Amino acid sequence: MQTVKVIGKNIGVIMLSILVLIIGAIAESLVQECFSGQYLRLVIPAFVRIAITIVLAYFVSSKLLKMSAEELGLKLKKMDIKLLLISIALPLTVLAFYAYVLPGKAYIAKPGSFWISLIRGIFSFGINAGICEELVFRGMIFRYMQRTLGLKVAVILPSLLFASAHIMNMESFNLTDLVLLILAGSSVAAMFTLFALKSDSIYPGAFAHAVWNTLIIGGVFGIGDTVNGMANDSYIIIPIQSTNKLLTGGNFGVEAALPAIIGYIIVALIIGFLVKEESKKCAHRI
Repeated sequence: MQTVKVIGKNIGVIMLSILVLIIGAIAESLVQECFSGQYLRLVIPAFVRIAITIVLAYFVSSKLLKMSAEELGLKLKKMDIKLLLISIALPLTVLAFYAYVLPGKAYIAKPGSFWISLIRGIFSFGINAGICEELVFRGMIFRYMQRTLGLKVAVILPSLLFASAHIMNMESFNLTDLVLLILAGSSVAAMFTLFALKSDSIYPGAFAHAVWNTLIIGGVFGIGDTVNGMANDSYIIIPIQSTNKLLTGGNFGVEAALPAIIGYIIVALIIGFLVKEESKKCAHRI
């Protein structure tokens, strides 16, 4: 009976957390209608969504889940330079692979739109999604599950949930596309979770998430015909010289392709090693 109660509470937490994410997204859409300037329509609504998501997440966590700002990961801490460098290296490596190893000859697809593409990448896809999604998935959901169900379950279940949430981005898919997306989404979610574990904060993971989104799906660079489940509308497009879904990622795009998945797993292993070494040092001090 106690186990059923705990599971029920975790389902409730998931639903509340997703509701926080949805309310923030709705607020962003409503605020966009108040501005006509193309830059203001991207920047101001992004900050509104971030602010509302943080306030709601903190309210729900502190009042209902009895989690402090520090446990939620909201407390600012010194950033680990190793994590910052890893965050930048991952998307740059994936870009380099498609631009120089395959290779695909990059071209400017939308001349004259560099700045608007950059602002969209940084704000709409970058810091916006980075902070809000990390706060909800690696803050509220992960930390509550870690407290009630243990670390292993807290890593696996939210990772599968994070992957499944991205299915709605796809206009169409088949079994191969779905398998690639679940594998990729779970791998990258586990990677972001290790960022949170290493730092006891959402911010390094949010930074990694933001840099990835800005460089890979943000509109400045785009690899292949499909990006994040939608048609590639990037300023610079790097075509994929292959129809193999392991390289294209199917109907979700390069984020679900094998090079990206390998990158997620390698980064997760590196950070996992750093977490293990840190635990050993703490044990020796005791």
